[in-house]
Amino acid sequence: MDQRTLDSVNRGDRLEGIFLVEGANLKTARNGKFFIQLTLRDHTAGMKAVRWESSQEEFRELDRNPFVRVQGRVEEYQGNLQSIIDSLEPVSASAAGLKAAEFLPRTPCDIEALERELEERVVSIKNESIRKLVVTVLARPGLRDQLRISPAGKSMHHAYIGGLLEHMVSLMNMADMVCDHYRWLDRDVLISGVILHDIAKTAELGIENGFSYTDEGQLLGHIVLCCNWIDEAGREVEDIDSELLLQIQHIVASHHGQLEYGSPKKPMTAEALAMHYIDNLDAKLMGFLELYRSAKPGPLDSRFGAHSYMLDVRPFFPRNLDFVGDFQGSPPASSTTPSQQKQSDRVVDGESSSSGDLPF
Repeated sequence: MDQRTLDSVNRGDRLEGIFLVEGANLKTARNGKFFIQLTLRDHTAGMKAVRWESSQEEFRELDRNPFVRVQGRVEEYQGNLQSIIDSLEPVSASAAGLKAAEFLPRTPCDIEALERELEERVVSIKNESIRKLVVTVLARPGLRDQLRISPAGKSMHHAYIGGLLEHMVSLMNMADMVCDHYRWLDRDVLISGVILHDIAKTAELGIENGFSYTDEGQLLGHIVLCCNWIDEAGREVEDIDSELLLQIQHIVASHHGQLEYGSPKKPMTAEALAMHYIDNLDAKLMGFLELYRSAKPGPLDSRFGAHSYMLDVRPFFPRNLDFVGDFQGSPPASSTTPSQQKQSDRVVDGESSSSGDLPF
């Protein structure tokens, strides 16, 4: 599809093409006429848009279709680019021959390489019952397919195709470094918590109409879903120690750290504390990087970004960030960190073995 990407348009440009509709609301203007506020999305960016003098019928048609063919112009509103839509034609996915994933941002990491790193780390879990537990959860029907495309969040951090897998691998590397420093931590418990803490986001978030919450996500959320999945898997792994199972569930239940952030419990074990802080660190740093990339400050622009709800500050972007490029929080999966080398050595030395039943 040959059309300009949303990240390349500027104020005064014409906007034409097919875009994913990522949220739309029908509103009434002061003159009593209807208008639609919506967000257009392609794989590079999202853009707010307004369709003036619309109708309930047009909105219903738009609400039934994930894509829209538009013609409009780009203006600036409150410091941000916004499209004023002159013509609007809702388009179904089948009629357009399109998939929502084609219009959504994607991790710059190699998804297959991330998968291999996850698989190798699962194999290296020394405690056989914990390893079986993790494998059983990962073997849920359809989970692996969803894991390849799931974001880690709707908008806050790692909000792109493959973002959940990237986040998991980043946390695995961080958890190993923490365990290398605090050697009294139970590495297997922490690593299993890292792998499982957000795994139910594969059911909480959908991508059919942009990143949005499923009914399960709205009514239960990934923490409840994840604890349920672990409980189900624990019933299949008959020899797992009940206290270990409880510790892993507690990591999931407490990883947001505070009750007001959605965790039913605060961290009460050392591994749960470690999980919360590395999860928060990865989310905040990657969220910061995504804010910088959205702001794209030029040589003469202010280095302060807009106020961030996640960071609760106006972030300042030092000029050294201009040279960051595509670097993400974790090293490429093909590289080997000291912690990863130690994991490999443990497997080679026979201290860890595959369960022989990995669904990878």
